[in-house]
Amino acid sequence: MFEITTILFDIGWSIIDETRIHTAWNIRLKELVIQKAGKDLTDGFIKEAESEAVRCYAPSLFSYVIWQAVSPREDLFREIRREFDSFYSSREYLTQEGVDEVLSTLTTRFKLGLAANQPVEVYDYLKNEGILKYFDSTQVSGEIGYSKPDIRMFTTVLENLKSRPDESLMVGDRQDNDIVPARLLGMKTVRLLVGPHKDQIIRYPAEKPDYEITHIKELLELPVIKRRL
Repeated sequence: MFEITTILFDIGWSIIDETRIHTAWNIRLKELVIQKAGKDLTDGFIKEAESEAVRCYAPSLFSYVIWQAVSPREDLFREIRREFDSFYSSREYLTQEGVDEVLSTLTTRFKLGLAANQPVEVYDYLKNEGILKYFDSTQVSGEIGYSKPDIRMFTTVLENLKSRPDESLMVGDRQDNDIVPARLLGMKTVRLLVGPHKDQIIRYPAEKPDYEITHIKELLELPVIKRRL
C-alpha cells in the first residue's frame, strides 16, 4: 500500500458551511412557488423532499426539491432553477470552524487539491478567506468542465498535482459525488458527516468510505495522515 501524499477536498459543507445560504434559499423557494404556482410549500414538504433526494442519490438536491414543488410544470422548473443559480452565491457562506488550522497543517506535508462542483466565483470567497493559498490545484467544476461524480473531475485534479489515485485521499460529505467515484479510481476516502447528505446510505460494502469523521479537525488524527505530520 502506498503512502498518502495527496489530499483532495470538496468545498460545500467540507470547507464552507452552507447552512445559512441553504435556509435562505428555502425561504425564497417558498416565495417563488406561491407567486408562480399558487402553491403554499411547508417546511415539512421541503424537508421530506430533501430527504427523498438524499435517499435516491439525486445528483442535485435543489433541482429535486424544485421539481417536487412544481411538477409537472417543466417551464416553471427551469425558471426557478435559473433563479437558484443566480441566488446561490457566497453572500451567506461561512467557513467551517477549524479549516484554516487543518489546511495550514496539511499543506506542509501533503499536496492539496480542490475537487468540487462549484462555479468559478467561489475562488473570490476562498481567496478573501485566506483559504485558496493552501491548495496546489485550485480548479473547480466551473473551470474544468466536468462535475462529480464524473471521474474525469478527479483525474484532472490528480493530473494537475502529478499524483496517482493510490497515493491520494478524497475528503467530502457525499457518498454519491465524493466517496463512490474516488473509490472507483482506487483512492482512499474520508466521509465528513455534516450537512443534508450526512444520512446518505452506503448501498453496499464496496462503497464504504475508509474513514468517517464528524468534524474537519478529526482529519489530523487519522493514522493515514498523522504518520506524515
